[in-house]
Amino acid sequence: MLKSISVIVPNYNGREILGNCLDSLFNHDRTPDQVVVVDNGSSDGSTESVKSNFPRVHLVELSTNTGFTGANNAGIQAADGELIVLLNNDCIVEHGWLASLEERMNDSTVGAVTSSMRNIADLEVMDSAGGEIDWMGFSRDIGKGCPAIEFPQQMELPFPCGGAVMIRRSALPDRTKLFWDDLFIYQEDLDLGFELLRNGWKVVYEPEAVVRHMHSATTGRGSFFKEQLCIRNRLLVLRKHFDHETFSKLRPVIKRWQDYWAALSLLRGRTTLFRAIVMGTSKGLSMNVPSFETGTSLNEVFARHAVFFEPVNQVKRKLYLKAKEIIMKGIPSEKSF
Repeated sequence: MLKSISVIVPNYNGREILGNCLDSLFNHDRTPDQVVVVDNGSSDGSTESVKSNFPRVHLVELSTNTGFTGANNAGIQAADGELIVLLNNDCIVEHGWLASLEERMNDSTVGAVTSSMRNIADLEVMDSAGGEIDWMGFSRDIGKGCPAIEFPQQMELPFPCGGAVMIRRSALPDRTKLFWDDLFIYQEDLDLGFELLRNGWKVVYEPEAVVRHMHSATTGRGSFFKEQLCIRNRLLVLRKHFDHETFSKLRPVIKRWQDYWAALSLLRGRTTLFRAIVMGTSKGLSMNVPSFETGTSLNEVFARHAVFFEPVNQVKRKLYLKAKEIIMKGIPSEKSF
């Protein structure tokens, strides 16, 4: 049975790209039942443009920039749909996108379906097939920069890409909230994936649900702002989801990794990254985090999904293997993967 679909599009000073995104949605072969645009206090005329050119849009105007998390949380509170789609304002949807996402939701075990995100300039190049994690908790987009033909199969994931994903509202721990507000932006989709998997839902990739994506159109690439938040938020999410005993054992391993990474960055003259690592690590290991108690441990999620991203030097390899050892020892002996 088909369920109503609400698409949430967060926006911050993205008038031009927002218009292109909405045009593609309203000219799509499967028009959403509702489109919610949440404006994060833009000053570029974005809201005026939406009101003039897209009267069917449910516009939520926020007075300040509440980040990706705040905008989407405001969006779901305004959304009527049973299926919630998050779509970045720098995305253009391709034919069949929404119907393909919707079809995967016929599987009642699926909590979220992530899209096949392609490069804005070349539809044959992947931008993201969802997310993957390594044993130190670093995450990245699967397939970024690779030929799209290499990712034709559906697959299960540890977390979706929040830029173009359908979420079953009933799968959310709080059906009126999508993300942890304190994260602001970055790693919020990692946190969401952990919540869904730990509560017994599947996160999957759908290759037929294609969107074109302009990566980092709002925040820019490699900025101190972005690097610091990515580093901080990774640690916050790990602290939230690992049990106290596991993270207590992981903490010195992670801290040594962070120190080593910072030292290498400084030696290579990457002072912006060095400052981001120092500040992000400090905040990530000291800020308050909420508890998330459920039947499935994060250790089990890592056992199913964690990978080594690339060949590493001996110092890095030793730390990775130690982290893996700690995580695997935290799994009950009757579990097998």
